[in-house]
Amino acid sequence: MKSSSPGGNRLRALREFYGGTQLEIELDASLGIGYLQRVEAGKVQQPERDTLERILAALGTRYTERREVLELFGYIVDVPIPNEAEIRWAVEVCQSELDSAVFPAYLLDCAHRLLTWNALLPKIFKNHPMTKPPYTSMLKLIFDPAYQVSATIINSETFFPAQIRALRYEMQWIRDEAWYSELIADMRQCAEFEKYWGEYQTGQTHIPARPLTPLQLDLKESGLLQFRLISEPFAQDRRFRVIYYLPADADTMQQCLNWFHADDLKIRV
Repeated sequence: MKSSSPGGNRLRALREFYGGTQLEIELDASLGIGYLQRVEAGKVQQPERDTLERILAALGTRYTERREVLELFGYIVDVPIPNEAEIRWAVEVCQSELDSAVFPAYLLDCAHRLLTWNALLPKIFKNHPMTKPPYTSMLKLIFDPAYQVSATIINSETFFPAQIRALRYEMQWIRDEAWYSELIADMRQCAEFEKYWGEYQTGQTHIPARPLTPLQLDLKESGLLQFRLISEPFAQDRRFRVIYYLPADADTMQQCLNWFHADDLKIRV
């Protein structure tokens, strides 16, 4: 019989997805026998937060799944910056997919830190030493002239505003986190970022706009390249997302294929 509790239904679905029995999860979470069954059935309408956290840990859930369940039971969930263990998991999940892409692609966290990438990305950001960690802010890489990337963007007057709109859209789900305020305050020290940030201070952003605005780069030896940036959040932990630079024209696609098949890309980063 279906539970009358949305939280109980979601817990059952996650348990079935991860393959645990009620008894196994109860033992792992140090719960009384039958307690999880009552939660899933909606007989326990408001479990203690600590109890839910133990159940979710026993299930092996990731951030977005934990957040969803806790919010269904009425708890407010913070959005912390991923720790090193979570970053290692995210890198392991996506690295092979990044390396198989025939265009530049990389992994970001919610703080816009560049965590890992494929071998084509350094072909675009030649003036930045692609090393990890420490993690580079992708916002700084794009906006800060010190990284020498902004000078190669030939449609900055349209691309930078699209980036700001995308940033505001993506950050709508972050509830006044201190680290986010610090991130924006630090970025506003960059004149180019501050210029466009100030133009989009008011009003809600319902559509990110970034995929509709291509990134046009003049890389000199490679000529004019055009990409459309596509963001794919992780289903289990939306603090992580893969950014794909999809070629926007035939010349850019051919250049990416040339890079991909070049001898110096046989060894992946």
